[in-house]
Amino acid sequence: MKPIRMMATTGILGYGFTEEAFRHGAAMDLDLIACDAGSTDPGPYYLGSGTAFVSRLAVKRDLALMVAAGMEKGVPVCIGSAGGGGSDAQVDWVLDILAEICAEQDLAPRVAVLRSEQAAEAVKAKVRAGRTAPLGPIPPLTEADVDACCRLVAMIGCEPYQKALEQGADVVVAGRSSDAAIFAAIPLMRGADPGLAWHLGKIIECGAQVTEPREGPDSVIGTIYDDHFTVEPGHPERRCTRLRVAAHTLYENSSPYRLEEPGGTLDTSAAGFEQLDERTVKVWGSRWEPANAYTVKLEGVRELGFRTVFMAGVRDPVLVATIDDFVATCRGRVASYAAALGIDETAYTLGIKVYGRDAVMGPNEPVRESAAHELALLVDAVGRDEETSRAVCAQARYALLHSDFPGRMCISGNLAIPFSPSDLPAGPVYEFNVWHVMECDDPMEPVRMETLRLGNAVQAQAS
Repeated sequence: MKPIRMMATTGILGYGFTEEAFRHGAAMDLDLIACDAGSTDPGPYYLGSGTAFVSRLAVKRDLALMVAAGMEKGVPVCIGSAGGGGSDAQVDWVLDILAEICAEQDLAPRVAVLRSEQAAEAVKAKVRAGRTAPLGPIPPLTEADVDACCRLVAMIGCEPYQKALEQGADVVVAGRSSDAAIFAAIPLMRGADPGLAWHLGKIIECGAQVTEPREGPDSVIGTIYDDHFTVEPGHPERRCTRLRVAAHTLYENSSPYRLEEPGGTLDTSAAGFEQLDERTVKVWGSRWEPANAYTVKLEGVRELGFRTVFMAGVRDPVLVATIDDFVATCRGRVASYAAALGIDETAYTLGIKVYGRDAVMGPNEPVRESAAHELALLVDAVGRDEETSRAVCAQARYALLHSDFPGRMCISGNLAIPFSPSDLPAGPVYEFNVWHVMECDDPMEPVRMETLRLGNAVQAQAS
């Protein structure tokens, strides 16, 4: 098999990469320029709202370099989990940026769009057929869960990318997809060992995470051969190390050796890692176990209400010493105020984090001694609607600012408030309510594929 070489430009589209690393990688004999664009790490808000957690300016910069190089060299460009969550709205956001780039640079790529946002009725039919299952210790999926979703996406595998490339796409913009599938697709099309193909995809999808020195996001190059693959940095002054590559195999896995993907499981228990030279790591021995059924992960979110936040500092040593009792007293006052306003206790939640005192671990904090001389309070008021959220937050601010406490020597102003306005609306609040797998009859079943020709005129056809 002819070696297959692919460049992962960065860990997430919009996180950036150095032009030196990118140009160095693009000068190689590449078969793919690609980048994952999504993550659930920032939480459910971005999928729920259909917005990106990276800036448009940054995405345009990264994507412009990638598409221009791909068109110049005749190398396909693939973007997975477009816009962060891979919903239709986020895919459209990336397509709008791509169209702008093409118009400005006079490019006319053939674009394949892989949409993976799911119709509620189709997923409910799977629920009724018993073809969904929970991921982890959570209840089985119900039709009510699906109906409650404001957005629901499926994490697609390699096959939709393969179909798009077989049909001649220069650029593929995909909805939610497996990170590794973006890079495993071409090697699998060309007969590469599936264990090596999936393992290589897993290693390079986060870009420069496997390089040293770690000075920010950057590009990496993966090359797959008959019986091994190699990983090297795009930047000529950085290096990949055996330790980092091996450690990344464990990254975001519930098991140190087994990684579940659509269509099977990657088993790395027999994988070997060798420092081939100062910059390059060689990997071999990974195995692929085909699954009895083809499944995709489902991610869905429902809206909970509206959030308002308030931040302030405390430096009064008497108040610092009794902060826990003070916060508890203020919580009681807020409950009384809210009841007086006709706000039922089930209509809101009030979080008060004390930074400098157990804010991160809460009751699980193992270190109890504290010599803090100042603390920060973060009030998080979530209501069923915006008015409830604002009212509860305002009452919490008033209670914390003006309530008495034992030993108090001032008559007002317990807090130092850094901003005006003090209460900051944070918008709608979402939570993940679907975190399941769905069995598919065909890898293309959860995908809607469209083809576009971008440029000064845009033509589309569904396929």
